[in-house]
Amino acid sequence: MKETPKSTVIANKRKELYQKSDQLRSEMTTDINKLRVDIGRLGKNFLIIGGSLYAAYKISKLFTGSNSSTEASHSNVMPSQQLVETKESSVMVSKIKEQITLFLLALAFNKLKEFIRDYSAGEDEQKDS
Repeated sequence: MKETPKSTVIANKRKELYQKSDQLRSEMTTDINKLRVDIGRLGKNFLIIGGSLYAAYKISKLFTGSNSSTEASHSNVMPSQQLVETKESSVMVSKIKEQITLFLLALAFNKLKEFIRDYSAGEDEQKDS
């Protein structure tokens, strides 16, 4: 059976379309993998920044105490129970607590700067392409 010129053209066109389809599929797979990696990196950065800020907040509350919790504990005291007053912490202890809080906040700040720098660099690369 002899192929006609029309069937040859159709076969060539089909081959081109299959090649184009394979090329687009591979590009899409590459883009999806790249997006997955970027989202994973962003998620890790958000967790680190958020966790650092939360830890700094909790530690500062732990060291400084909370007025609302002491008020709540006073309202729950039975009349027969006595409240025990604690001493104020020394100046040295308060300075150490302050330095720990500042360290954690600086850590969160540096991670936030790194995230913004990486995010800006990623946007610039996307605009260029």
